[in-house]
Amino acid sequence: MSKLFKQKTHPEDAPRRRQRLNVDDAGTTASYNGNYRSTFHRNRTITGSSSGKVASTNELNAQMQSPRASAHHLARARRRLLLYFGGVLVVAGTLYLLVNQLVATETVQLSGGSALTATQAESYTQAAEDYFAARPIERFRFMINNDDFLRNMQATNPEVKAVHIDGGSSFGEAVLTITPREPIARWNTGNQHQFVDGNGIVFTRNYFAEPKVEIRDNSGIQSTGSQVVTSRRFLGFVGRVIGETNDRGYTVKTATIPALTTRQVRITLVGQQPYFTFSVDRPPAEQVEDMSRILRYLRTRGISARYVDVRVEGKAFYR
Repeated sequence: MSKLFKQKTHPEDAPRRRQRLNVDDAGTTASYNGNYRSTFHRNRTITGSSSGKVASTNELNAQMQSPRASAHHLARARRRLLLYFGGVLVVAGTLYLLVNQLVATETVQLSGGSALTATQAESYTQAAEDYFAARPIERFRFMINNDDFLRNMQATNPEVKAVHIDGGSSFGEAVLTITPREPIARWNTGNQHQFVDGNGIVFTRNYFAEPKVEIRDNSGIQSTGSQVVTSRRFLGFVGRVIGETNDRGYTVKTATIPALTTRQVRITLVGQQPYFTFSVDRPPAEQVEDMSRILRYLRTRGISARYVDVRVEGKAFYR
């Protein structure tokens, strides 16, 4: 009976050892929940070792690290920083190259250092700007199609033989170095002066001395709108004839359009007596070759001719 009416024991009445364990467990749990990042906690297993001679499981990610593991972590952090720094340098270098290659403004100069007037420089700059406006991606110099750029420049400036593009002294600046054509003959029609080079290209802007050969028009035909086109074609033909003649070691003295025709030309050579008649309907190189052959023939036979006609293929007439 005494056991039935015996009062329950309160927690305070529990043995002191059990009370101490309960308090420690509660304190440990609260401490773990409040600061779970702490390294040392009661009733927790500490991983790792500070000794370089003791290896532990997952040593590199352990809470306690040996000097070797710490050095490994530092090396990995150093490699990560170097990687980030290298990436920054690559991006900065790429941006520098892009800005340095950008063509924002153009400066024009002639090869050889000759000066340009404001009008001349503006014509080349405008042609370049029109080209880049149609092809924005080619504003980076490494993307420029040099052949297309040259053809576009020559469309409005036929006196241009070559163009070289270099970087300027400041970011976004490009220097256009123009190599002009050298004329070998000139043609004066009224107030207009036209020139032609050895490739038969006709242009009006000359940066060299006046060529000695002047094409004289004795045809007597009045220039009209359609005749201007024919004259430019004819002038190109004469230029090719003179160029081929110079390549064979002869020097053209005069070039004349005969009366009542615009499809023939008569030329005389320095040191040679006869004059030669050429036709626009035949390639100039073939006619110059026939002229060279007939000169050798006349020289070896001792014939003194006044007139030689090479207009017919494979034949030459002299008188």
